[in-house]
Parts: sequence; C-alpha cells; structure tokens
Amino acid sequence: MVSCEEEQKPTETKKFKNELNNFNQKMNKVGETMNVMDEMQSEIDKVDKDLSDGNISESDAVKIKDNITNQYSGKLAKSANTNPARKLPQWARDLGLTEPVGLKVDRDISQTTSENNPEEGYNSVLLFYKPNYDIAMRQAAIIAKKAGIPMTKDYSMAKKMEEEVGEEILKGVAYMNFELGSTDLPKYTIAITVDEKGVLVISANDAQSMSDQLNR
Repeated sequence: MVSCEEEQKPTETKKFKNELNNFNQKMNKVGETMNVMDEMQSEIDKVDKDLSDGNISESDAVKIKDNITNQYSGKLAKSANTNPARKLPQWARDLGLTEPVGLKVDRDISQTTSENNPEEGYNSVLLFYKPNYDIAMRQAAIIAKKAGIPMTKDYSMAKKMEEEVGEEILKGVAYMNFELGSTDLPKYTIAITVDEKGVLVISANDAQSMSDQLNR
C-alpha cells in the first residue's frame, strides 16, 4: 500500500514548482521594469549633458525630458503590470457595471485581482480606456446611471454652476458610491471617472477583503 505521505509528495512538489514559477515570473517583470528605468535615465542623462555643454536651452531640455517621460511611461506601466485586464470580470458585471461603447481599453495599464487567487485574496478591477473626451463623458454618465452610482458632490456642484454661468468650470467628471477619506465604506467601492484628457477609468474593489488581505 502507498502511504499518505508518499501520495502527498507529488502534490507538494507540484505546488512548490508552481510557486517557484510564479516567483520567477515576478522577478522577470521586476527585471524588465528596471531595464526600462535604466534606459529612461540614460536618455535623461544625455539631455542633462547637452544642457551643461550649452548645446540646448533650459526650456528645450524640459520639453525633451517631458517627451522622454511620456515615451517610457507606457513601457513602465506595461512591464510592471502583472495582472493585465481586458474587460470587466463577471463579479463586476453583477454589481451593475457595464463597459463603454466606442472606447478601447488600454491593456497595458488595466489591472485586476481575484479572490480565487490565494496570492491576492480579493476582487478588484481597474480599467483604463484610451482618451476621447466627448465619448468618455457620455459613456461615464450612461455607465453610472445603469449602476446607480452618483456624481460626487464637487463635480455635481461644478455642473450646477456651469449651467448658471454658461461655461465649463471643471473638466471631466467623477461618479462614486463612497466619499474619499471616509471609514464607512460599502462592501464594494466603485468609481467611474473621466480626466481632463478624456481618459475614462472604471474601478471596483472589494474594500473589506482588500483591507483584511493587506493587514495580514
């Protein structure tokens, strides 16, 4: 007969190999991120040298550095994203959330976690959509209405003032089912926002489970 200990050995070996594989994958991601950061710093160092040598003006140096930062920010986000998301998971749909029409998700920086993953232990999703201000504003309103998520007090007040004065006071919008800084949070915190560039962001988090996981 095969002892229980002998039966457990293959399972334990498999578990160890999976954990080792996950660790190696994370280390590879860290390595990729460090390489990108080194490349970016090298480019910035070249600009600083050109500035000190008098080859470019200070204003030109600032513009070039901004371009470098923007160029590498996407690479950094992609290399650091270990849980990329392409769409809303079913649990988020069960909360009443829907995806926008006419916008493409930015897979490089969108992320998700799952309560079914022991290393994560809680549900969360963060979806970024490539910018289109007018479409993003319309879709945010539609998504928020379907999910029953109210506009934040600040934005609600700004929109009322805009109606009175007839001009835009505050670009973008934010819909949330919680108040920032509040300790009285719902089971799932939900935010639907659009920034001044037209980037729509949908986020939902199992706030309690996330807190429990982080405080373990």
